[in-house]
Amino acid sequence: MINNIHDLLLSHNPKNERFYTIAIDGRGGSGKTAFAEYLKTLFPNFIFLNGDDYFEPVNNQIVWGAFNDKRFVRDVLEPLKTTNSFVYKPFNWHTKPHISNRSIKVDKGLCLERCFIFEMNLDWDMKIWVETPKEICLERGIAREHMPKDRVLAAWKEVWQPKEDEYIRDSKPIEQADIIIDGTNSFENQLIN
Repeated sequence: MINNIHDLLLSHNPKNERFYTIAIDGRGGSGKTAFAEYLKTLFPNFIFLNGDDYFEPVNNQIVWGAFNDKRFVRDVLEPLKTTNSFVYKPFNWHTKPHISNRSIKVDKGLCLERCFIFEMNLDWDMKIWVETPKEICLERGIAREHMPKDRVLAAWKEVWQPKEDEYIRDSKPIEQADIIIDGTNSFENQLIN
């Protein structure tokens, strides 16, 4: 299916009456970040943020990190409900201090990309789901991690993918999506710009 994303998004005024909001959701390893990079070429005046910037260390025997949803909501989502400006505070595993401040002002639109973003309380103008088979996501996830392989496999199979399964079962993000993108095929062949 080929979607004209501009027509779909711009067919109405922004729901918040200030700027457009796009959510990109999907399993870990589905291709959300790669799709967001492609989308930047279609919407050069939009701000693009990766929710992994709020993925932080946790003290756990299996996983080494988790989304800090409380901080993400406080820093990003709550301000967006009333203003065009907010202070983005990404966590960087490789620098000290780990959290820095980045002032953001949204003019035309904002695209947020991360797992479980559809359930975040914001009046999205467009929801895009990147659909990729669970097994492929697992392969991609293992390939990109820098931890010991047995720990990576346990984190994905015992914690992260079961959480995604529960989210997909209970929240039905595919049914919520305005556009479904195949994360295993060329994005250019799925969208008209």
